[in-house]
Amino acid sequence: MEQNSLYDHPDLYDLMGAHDPVIERFYVEMASERGGSVLDCGCGSGRLAIPLARAGLSVTGADLSAAMLARAGALARAEAVELDLIQLDMRNFDLERSFDTIILAANAILHLHSLADFEGFFRAAGRHLAPEGRLVFDAFMPNLGLLSRKPGQRELAGAVTHDTLGRLTVEEALRHYDPIAQVSDVEWYWSSEQERDFFTNSWRMRSIFPQEMPLLVASGGLRLVERIGDFDRSPLTGSSRRQICVCARMT
Repeated sequence: MEQNSLYDHPDLYDLMGAHDPVIERFYVEMASERGGSVLDCGCGSGRLAIPLARAGLSVTGADLSAAMLARAGALARAEAVELDLIQLDMRNFDLERSFDTIILAANAILHLHSLADFEGFFRAAGRHLAPEGRLVFDAFMPNLGLLSRKPGQRELAGAVTHDTLGRLTVEEALRHYDPIAQVSDVEWYWSSEQERDFFTNSWRMRSIFPQEMPLLVASGGLRLVERIGDFDRSPLTGSSRRQICVCARMT
């Protein structure tokens, strides 16, 4: 059984993060409202960076994973769109330029764990926002069912088809949840029809409850100007599965 970072295996990662036209349309519309330049932090394999560039925006894709950036470059070339790709740590970066829109999509903000992480990211984002620019990001609401699950108990997370490995199933199990740090350690188990658990990967994800989100944003010198409950721009309610946040520099 191989265990590694899923980010070193973009072919597997993309199977569980398939293109979603609703998400793509939301971020393209949000960026197009401001026009000009976009920084896609945590761009991965270009799931959003490529549609943003296709919409005529000037897109810089940034990610910590060299393997994901390489795949983004290959996919962009295959679709004949231009991306500026940069490897960076979103907790502290300086590109010496500003952007009209910065996005951090697909729960990437949950990879920040400590207050220092959040302060570092929001301050870095603020330094790179144009005066009227906006930071837009989304995060799942804390899944209380998952957090209270018995450690090691597996649940089906998805079933996908790989080009060469065939039909795959992915099971998810909580290993540990730290209620003080609000960080959960989750394991994914990948199985093919030929081999059970041929690959596993771990996630360490922060839970961000709605009441603390504005405080985290403010810790890095930004302000929350809008918060909605889904990519259809529906209001944030107690039944919302996501928090989608639009932030600006402090005035």
